[in-house]
Amino acid sequence: MMSNKRKELILKQLASSGSLNVTEFAAKVGITGMTVRRDLAVLEAEGLLSRVHGGAVPAAAPARADRRGRSVARPPLATIGMVAPSAAYYFPGIIRGAEAAAQEMGVRLVLGVSKYSPTEECLQIQRLLASGVDGLLVTPSHESLAGTPTLDLLTAADVPIVVVERLIDDVLDSGRLESVRSDHARGAEIAVNHLLALGHRNIALCARDSSPTTTPIVEGYRLALQKAGLAHDAGRIRTISPSPDDPEALRGQIGAILDWFADEGVTAAIIHNDEDALTFADSCTARGIRIPGDLALVAYDDEIASLGSVSLSAVAPPKFDVGYQALQMCLNRIGSRRGTSPALQRLNLSPTLVVRESTAG
Repeated sequence: MMSNKRKELILKQLASSGSLNVTEFAAKVGITGMTVRRDLAVLEAEGLLSRVHGGAVPAAAPARADRRGRSVARPPLATIGMVAPSAAYYFPGIIRGAEAAAQEMGVRLVLGVSKYSPTEECLQIQRLLASGVDGLLVTPSHESLAGTPTLDLLTAADVPIVVVERLIDDVLDSGRLESVRSDHARGAEIAVNHLLALGHRNIALCARDSSPTTTPIVEGYRLALQKAGLAHDAGRIRTISPSPDDPEALRGQIGAILDWFADEGVTAAIIHNDEDALTFADSCTARGIRIPGDLALVAYDDEIASLGSVSLSAVAPPKFDVGYQALQMCLNRIGSRRGTSPALQRLNLSPTLVVRESTAG
């Protein structure tokens, strides 16, 4: 295919869809990804598009001059709303990823924070829809959307919706929802496999009972032990119920768990989340329990796991990538409304393990 024809097809794709994925476009047209990337580089140099990770978007419109000759910025390609449960723990990384993608793609991002309140969540969604956003990224407060007012709002919305960091398997028939999430079951598997490789066989899991992340972590923990041929006794899974108004109650819960560890010969544990894992490590130190000599610990989240008196190994969900991919997915769906509609997507991204002092050696 001639170069001019390829470039014409690229520009048509951007005009109809608002974005271009190199791998998908190369397969569709029957050329190599390298050829597409070379064409994108040429078109970018001509000011006809902007390259982004994995593809391209239309070039940001240059500033125009008003009647007095002053520079006036062009409007953004689209406005995407984002509702997150928190801007203080875990979700800042996701917000930064969405913000980075928005800046690269010439999109305006508008944020609302629900503070894990389903009522506030609905109010934020209604506010953003009323403001005329072109798409929404939403992280529900609870683990499932099924039977919630939030689901009713999202399925009735006439804009693309991407659910972030939550499973949507039980609501697939309720609307045209897409999702991007960390594969927390895989994250738990990675943690268990790391501890197994160090020779541990009596591995416990401690997780917050109120967290939407707990269910997939428990699933991955059980699966990893099953694959290793080890019993996955439910008694090895302990829940933690922290109270922000009573930190001593949390230390009491952890103390009881450590007593149980000693009675059962537990030599390693996975703790969700980082805040509880640091308190866990402090309680171990106070009791003279050596980390990792007597007890190996892996935290889950990797927000502040490295900052304790003992630096904790941790599973790190790909928070930045989740936000980045979610915004890109939403923008692709916005663009597709002008042409053919691609298949709905559910994207799971694998966490990684950061090994530190609490499991070293």
